[in-house]
Amino acid sequence: MEFNLEVHLNIDETGLLARGRFSARKREEMSNVAHQYIQSIKRETGYRKTLIEKVIVNGTEDITGEVKKIENRPIPPMDDIFW
Repeated sequence: MEFNLEVHLNIDETGLLARGRFSARKREEMSNVAHQYIQSIKRETGYRKTLIEKVIVNGTEDITGEVKKIENRPIPPMDDIFW
């Protein structure tokens, strides 16, 4: 499924609006796609202090909470990884 994504970020006290058209297999994956898009923006801007202000799908659906939940997940410990 194709969807339009609009991301409002605050990077070092400067507002940024980024838009794009993305695809996901199902609705539940939209927040993961949005998070990956935000991570790519962070890489491009040198990982400066970035706050997620708003994430909108198709101009109406606000998924900011879902994306922030992904952003704030704890990093799993390395002890659980089998090499």
